[in-house]
Amino acid sequence: MESDEHLGRRERAEAVSLHPHGPPAWQPGVFLDIAIGGAVGALLRYLLTAAIPASPTGVPWGIFTVNMIGCLLMGLLTSYLLVTRPRPFVRPFAVTGYLGGFTTFSHLIDGVHSLGDAGRWGLGVGYAVASVVIGWIAVVAGLMLGKHLPHHRDRTV
Repeated sequence: MESDEHLGRRERAEAVSLHPHGPPAWQPGVFLDIAIGGAVGALLRYLLTAAIPASPTGVPWGIFTVNMIGCLLMGLLTSYLLVTRPRPFVRPFAVTGYLGGFTTFSHLIDGVHSLGDAGRWGLGVGYAVASVVIGWIAVVAGLMLGKHLPHHRDRTV
């Protein structure tokens, strides 16, 4: 028999999983949901990174900002998904599509590589470490903020 704690973990994992009840790949419209979310996320990433110039030392602050906002949004979205039963299109659109298109790991690595090519390996490593640590803090902050949203107050469990 499973403990309540174990069931709680399973429920949490299913809530944030892209497909808690099996792969949705063959459900009508899932590809369109992901494509639209990805297009919106990528467009917003482009606009935001274009508005924030790199520093004189070459640190790509636009990409850093986008990734940290994405981490905060992931925390908020996870908090929302834990207590609601969203419509089937929400997870593919918001998680895979929007956040997948908005955030970018490859640009983070490219920024580290560019800083290294310029002889600034220490700054590059610092940028990578700061991205991971501050990103984690942003996810936790999003989770904590999400607990104060109205949908959490209505939960009786």
